[in-house]
Amino acid sequence: MSGYFNHKDLIYTVYKEKSISKAAQKLFISQPSLSVMIQKIEHEVGTPLFDRTCKPLRMTEAGLEYIKAAEEITHIEKSFENYLNAYRGLETGSLTIGSNQLLSSLVLPKYISGFIERYPRINLHLVDDNSTVLKNMITSGQLDLVIDNHPLDSELFEQRFLRKEQLLLAVPASFPHNEGLEGCQLTKEDILNNRHQAPDCPSVSLDRFSDVPFVTMTKENDTRARIDNILHESGIKPKTILEIDRLVTLYSFVEMGTAASIVSDTLVQFLQADHRRVLFYRLDSPHAFREIYISYKRNRYYSKAMEAFAELVAEGMGVD
Repeated sequence: MSGYFNHKDLIYTVYKEKSISKAAQKLFISQPSLSVMIQKIEHEVGTPLFDRTCKPLRMTEAGLEYIKAAEEITHIEKSFENYLNAYRGLETGSLTIGSNQLLSSLVLPKYISGFIERYPRINLHLVDDNSTVLKNMITSGQLDLVIDNHPLDSELFEQRFLRKEQLLLAVPASFPHNEGLEGCQLTKEDILNNRHQAPDCPSVSLDRFSDVPFVTMTKENDTRARIDNILHESGIKPKTILEIDRLVTLYSFVEMGTAASIVSDTLVQFLQADHRRVLFYRLDSPHAFREIYISYKRNRYYSKAMEAFAELVAEGMGVD
């Protein structure tokens, strides 16, 4: 397509001034130069834009259509410029975040609320699903950011570390299996104080709990995969009475004294529950340790909204 409107400002200035000489003065160019440029534009358009037989100068029918189109283009350009200025200032735009069910229900709400309070004009969406679904969605471009404890391919994704996470054995305090293990037992206060992460914190052997009823996560879940690996390492096969797709629901059965399970320290630290009815134990397994990242796809535009939300979460989780 020809660039009919590349020099629309020249034509528009002549139109407003109704004189090539006055327009030249306003544009700080010589009258002969402006006349040559106008002729080139008219040649490209294929018809005169000005009726030079009239004084003051008037537009031809084609010239009036040109001005009408030039005004519409200018309006669009200004609108887009205003949008960019607002977008850069986080006054408009959208942001779609994906996270696993635990983080989205317990950890992220305060950061999302803080972001909305700071940037109320950003249209924010939250997707709550398992790691497999989140990976597929961010790969296909449906998500801007993912906050999850499942590692992604570093060649395809930028990942920013947020915090360490640790899986713990959670056992109802009423179970007799806890007797004699007082030196290994952890309370919620211990976990809030990160005692379970201390190198000298003792771990417990799962052999002591081989015959307890057990609740676990459903498949297609990073926590379930880690639980399976931990149990396989220990060589025990506890009696699984329930498979549940939400860690918060799973924990409620532990709290009620129904069964034991393996849960994350994130849940214990953030869930408002009566943790006094549960005892926690450190597990001596590499599968009990993982990291939470905020990730986005490489080679895509990292918007101001993405940057602002990532900074808010990282600052809140104590990351430099």
